[in-house]
Amino acid sequence: NMRVTDIVCMSVSMVLLWFGCVWNTFIMVVFFQEYRRTRTLQPYEVIVMLLVVSSILLELVSVSWLVIYFLNLCLYVGEVFYQVSDTFILFFPKLIVWFTASLCLVYCVKIVKVNWSFFLKLKQKISLVVKFMIFLTLLICAFISIPVHSVIKFNFNATNVCREYFILQDETKNSPIYSFLISTLTSFLPLIIMLISSLGIVIFLFYHLRNMDKNAIPSNTSRNDAHTSVAIMLICLIALFVVCAGTALSVNIQIALGQLDIAPAITITQLLYSAGSPVILIVGMVKLRKRFMNLCCSKG
Repeated sequence: NMRVTDIVCMSVSMVLLWFGCVWNTFIMVVFFQEYRRTRTLQPYEVIVMLLVVSSILLELVSVSWLVIYFLNLCLYVGEVFYQVSDTFILFFPKLIVWFTASLCLVYCVKIVKVNWSFFLKLKQKISLVVKFMIFLTLLICAFISIPVHSVIKFNFNATNVCREYFILQDETKNSPIYSFLISTLTSFLPLIIMLISSLGIVIFLFYHLRNMDKNAIPSNTSRNDAHTSVAIMLICLIALFVVCAGTALSVNIQIALGQLDIAPAITITQLLYSAGSPVILIVGMVKLRKRFMNLCCSKG
């Protein structure tokens, strides 16, 4: 039988699923229509498109896993379901984090104007750089996630197999070096890229606006407002990531100490990020915000 906490978790998950799917689908439709009209997408739009597609897939897989988990249906779907679903539940969040970091970096290259030769070359070849980042992101996330399926086994001696299925202890997988490598590749390194890129945009905008005010140079208000909106958007995405990643880290520590019943909390934090990030993107990106306002006006 489901407990009250299980019902609450399921209800929260369903709300986040609905919320995330609606907004992520809205963004996907907007960019799909843009691609049909122009036959091209800007580099940052490609990243956003991949980010929302990954979020939708994560939401569907996560909710499927939670339903099986809470209704104790794991013996009916089999061990393979857990192996595949756990692999995807690890793969898509890492993909989303790296796409968010890539988005911050691309916006930094797009907005910041400096005369560094490396930076200028990066700006000129940004489309090629984005393709390389996407390939590298898929490679890193697959390298981290795919081995998971091979170490998941049901503990048929447990009183509740669905909640106490265990990952086989393996000295290589659980070594401090391996754990440090995984944390660095999937959390710390993307976070550093996010922070440096966003900080670079903020510093550039601050000095740019100050110089224009000092020299009484007429400014392009709409462009400056768009850049400021992007900076705020990226900072909000980083803040949401830190909150969700911090919560997931504390839950992982408690799970390692034997509190297995709180495992769904990690999945719920992932759903929270995939549901919250599209709202931030819609508010922060001019194109998405205008389409949303047009949609609201037409409905009104």
